[in-house]
Amino acid sequence: MGRRGPSSYRVMPWKNGLGSTTELLIHPPGATLDGGFLWRISMAEVGASGPFSPFPGVDRTLLLLAGRGMELDHGEHGVRRLEGPFVPVAFSGDWATSGRLLDGPCRDFNVMTARSGARHAVAVFDLDAGPSEVPPGPLRVVFCAKGRAVAAGETLEPLDLLETEAPGPLRLSAAEPGTVVIAVTLTPA
Repeated sequence: MGRRGPSSYRVMPWKNGLGSTTELLIHPPGATLDGGFLWRISMAEVGASGPFSPFPGVDRTLLLLAGRGMELDHGEHGVRRLEGPFVPVAFSGDWATSGRLLDGPCRDFNVMTARSGARHAVAVFDLDAGPSEVPPGPLRVVFCAKGRAVAAGETLEPLDLLETEAPGPLRLSAAEPGTVVIAVTLTPA
């Protein structure tokens, strides 16, 4: 629990071997993508269009952190476009999914939960609009996607996160203009 920064994150290959991801958190600690994880939060540099790794039994939420966009083709489940940063798109890891870059590389933020053990909700807070609160939840992870934020008395630098089980709402405020925070609430299934 507590604040973590980029020096504590783990870079690893994608499950399909076509790129790499930066794993921010995984639970339980030491779990792998081949099985045993209840939830995982990561970000990836996407330099080329191609298939997503399959994750049967996993619910996913993806959003852009940077780049000009990506189209997600879920086959019979439809096509969704991520045309700008900070708009979450949820989908099933069971679906065969391909990503097509719209105009150059992107960086994405990815949350995955094993359907059998956990659920997640993702919210984005543009703190230029003023302080906000993340509703109570068993476990909340706050990620400073842009700017500098204050959460639970901790100042988060860009790409820092705060993991907390503190009860009650979690107050967020900007430490500088242009601050955007992604909040992930994780609950048992």
